[in-house]
Amino acid sequence: MAFSDEGLQDVVLHLPATLRDRAEEMASRECLSLNLFVLMAIAEKLQRMQLEHCLEVGEREKLLAATNRFSNLLIH
Repeated sequence: MAFSDEGLQDVVLHLPATLRDRAEEMASRECLSLNLFVLMAIAEKLQRMQLEHCLEVGEREKLLAATNRFSNLLIH
């Protein structure tokens, strides 16, 4: 994965020791720095949340469209 320091800002992250140890172990298994591992984990979580939001919006739009079609049938 290409990684550039441009536009990055330092952030202090407080982690319980056990969580940090587990994250360091997993990062090491993947030959990643802890920093890159955490960065990738946050990016994956944000992507998943965005997808869930899009699916929810899509479902609401489908429901609204179905409701509108049903309303149109009742009116006509």
